[in-house]
Amino acid sequence: MSGIFNPTAEETRALEALIAAIPGIQDKLVANHGQLTRPDRGAHQQQLAGGKVFLTLERTLPPALAGLGVFEHDGSAGPHFIGVGRMSTGLGCPHAETDPDFLGLMVAFRAQSGRRIDFITINDPTSPTDTPEEFIALLHATADAAGAPNLLANQARLLVSLARHAGIRAASIATHVTGQTRRTVRSSSAYQQYWTGIVRARDTFGKFTFVPTDSPDQDAHGRESRQFTDDWKARIAAGPLTFELHWIPFLTERETPLDDLTTAWRDEHKVRVGTVVFPQVKAETRESMLIAFLASELGANQGNWQETTDDPAGKLPSTRFTAARFLAYGLSQRHRQALPDESYASFFEKGEISEPLAETLLARYREKKAAGQWVPELGL
Repeated sequence: MSGIFNPTAEETRALEALIAAIPGIQDKLVANHGQLTRPDRGAHQQQLAGGKVFLTLERTLPPALAGLGVFEHDGSAGPHFIGVGRMSTGLGCPHAETDPDFLGLMVAFRAQSGRRIDFITINDPTSPTDTPEEFIALLHATADAAGAPNLLANQARLLVSLARHAGIRAASIATHVTGQTRRTVRSSSAYQQYWTGIVRARDTFGKFTFVPTDSPDQDAHGRESRQFTDDWKARIAAGPLTFELHWIPFLTERETPLDDLTTAWRDEHKVRVGTVVFPQVKAETRESMLIAFLASELGANQGNWQETTDDPAGKLPSTRFTAARFLAYGLSQRHRQALPDESYASFFEKGEISEPLAETLLARYREKKAAGQWVPELGL
């Protein structure tokens, strides 16, 4: 299979050296932003919503996916898996939700084998950059701009920093990212379409896209600093929020490019493979608030995936960009002391917060609140 990233030891060391900048970026965000008192995510720090999610698979699945990870079921009507979902803005620091930015959707499940499977997405069909080097430059720039007194100052700082870190590529990166954020700037709802990066499934590369089952009005109205948070809360109180999960397999380098990541894939051939549902939450309870904070505290990773039936957990993904993300997310989670996987593994079985997990979450929440760290307002 052509295009597989199978790095030499030297290539792996080069990626690790590049990703070594992540803790410094996290620390820079803390130094520059008054609402951060300890390292947090280098991106997608600000949570809009979090909660339980259900995955129901289609009865018939594409051969590339069938039997891999969560794409395996017993023929029942479902739901087949219980997981955790999270909506976020894209920057590594809290800010007004009206500011230009990405939105992100993350849903995490655990396969019957015990393998963790995460889907990490943004609300644009393209990547912000083409290479890991350019993406690290962009993260440096957003950290340098964090805590600016207003939006204009933030944008000015970001451009200056991007020029320093990305050189001649700075202008094209800035232009592309500005175009990507228009969807969010024009919208008042986080309930919209999302796309993953490229993953390998057996001998096929592909992407996933999460498509809302209805088409909410995306025109800006009620532009408030918490517009997405408040809108999601109102929508989930009114009824479940459902996404169709579609698989977009690779066709050709021209139609579905593996290297030109800032070009959108053609997707008329996409195949529906499942449904992801955030169930209705009529009124917030202690349990729903704890699940929302679990979404904030856990560590997710696009490398939490299964490429073949026998690939070992922890293996570098088969594209260079995704391999870099795998390493970066892991390093970020260690630096911010994300919640250990084993502490919440039981949630994927029952969809319930155990009392030991509840105590851990409450302690972390109250400690961060007391220190002045920005956390989702949950009332815990």
